[in-house]
Amino acid sequence: MIPLSGAPPASTTTAWVGPERLGGCGEGDDRMHRSQTARGAVTKALSRDRIASIDGLRALAFALVFAFHTWEFAGSPDIPVLSSVVSQNTRPDFFVVLTGFVLALPFARNPDRQIHTATYLRRRVRRIVLPYYAALAFAVLLPQLLVLIVRMLGGQASWQPWPTWQNWAWHLSFLHIFSPEYWAGINGSLWTMSLEMQLYVLFPLVLVIISRWGIGGIIAVLGVSLAYRLIAGLAVEGQGFPMEFLVGANGLGRLQEFLAGMLCAAFLFRRGVKRRVEWWMLAIGVVGGYLLANSPLSALTYLSVREIGLAVAFSSLIVLVLSTRLGERGFGSRPVSWVGYRAYSFFLIHQPLMWFFSEFLTKMLGIDDGALKLVLLWTVGLAITVGVGQIFFVLIEKPCIAWSKRTPRSAKRAYPVGY
Repeated sequence: MIPLSGAPPASTTTAWVGPERLGGCGEGDDRMHRSQTARGAVTKALSRDRIASIDGLRALAFALVFAFHTWEFAGSPDIPVLSSVVSQNTRPDFFVVLTGFVLALPFARNPDRQIHTATYLRRRVRRIVLPYYAALAFAVLLPQLLVLIVRMLGGQASWQPWPTWQNWAWHLSFLHIFSPEYWAGINGSLWTMSLEMQLYVLFPLVLVIISRWGIGGIIAVLGVSLAYRLIAGLAVEGQGFPMEFLVGANGLGRLQEFLAGMLCAAFLFRRGVKRRVEWWMLAIGVVGGYLLANSPLSALTYLSVREIGLAVAFSSLIVLVLSTRLGERGFGSRPVSWVGYRAYSFFLIHQPLMWFFSEFLTKMLGIDDGALKLVLLWTVGLAITVGVGQIFFVLIEKPCIAWSKRTPRSAKRAYPVGY
């Protein structure tokens, strides 16, 4: 067990972002926290095992990636304003910030909490790996099934090639983001699973560094990420896609976004229900971060301008949602949080499903690329994704959620619960 506070000398226990250790563990701080808990919806949300509005934000993140891929499958129609927003594909960045927030939240709520690294990683593996493997199988078997159906109906269709063993090896090991040849070889959207797994592995280390050295630790972690992006980005400058993209799409390259989510959890807990930042200031953070991410400087990928801007925007959005009644009610509503809770399943299966549905619209119904095709993908296609995704969730992801929560008797519950 690695103690996260209390064990080191006082000079090394800045613990997140202040000498009072993020909500405090003294009697005065405890009374303050109890009074804050009684005063509003934000702290009520933080006291539950799940935060409905965070599930709602996960639904928004899924909507962003679904909109992006289906927009591409519809021929990338030029629709004023809408196309410029959808084409950004900010979902991976959003989910990285949310992941950092959710994993850090239990420690932000309890600065004396300890992490049992082996148990934490075991829970992550049980929660994530089997649904991911099932999604790889789904992406491979779906086209073969569709070919079989078309042939049974008397149509003409060619069998699809099977992935090579090298392709399987890169994906099953979660290392495909490091392969320019295979990073998108089976399901193009699942490169993010390699990124997420790296962040899960880095989390205990980052947590210890920040808890031991406080602001100095934060600066060190941020500095490592920015230095890596600068050195790696300059090394591949001019090589184009995908190399310039891949060097920034791994754990070190997106660590600043992950760190932003962790600090967001710390900020929310320390501030409690009485927001020290007005909603309009948070709105400026959302808009300003987005504009920075889309500024001309973002073209210099080795400077991480895009990632820093999106980290600011999405962190501000999380605080805004959890600190306003409208945000809590909107994103925490039952339909929205229902989608968010299943967002992992929906994400895992959506791309191959929507690709073949878009092909069906074109080849079978004669609907060309354009706005009409996009509307059908965003309505009928979304319904298909939710339906198939719900089956995937019930049969595969939900049992894995239950499996991940089974704690060995010998292990204390001293690690992030995770979502």
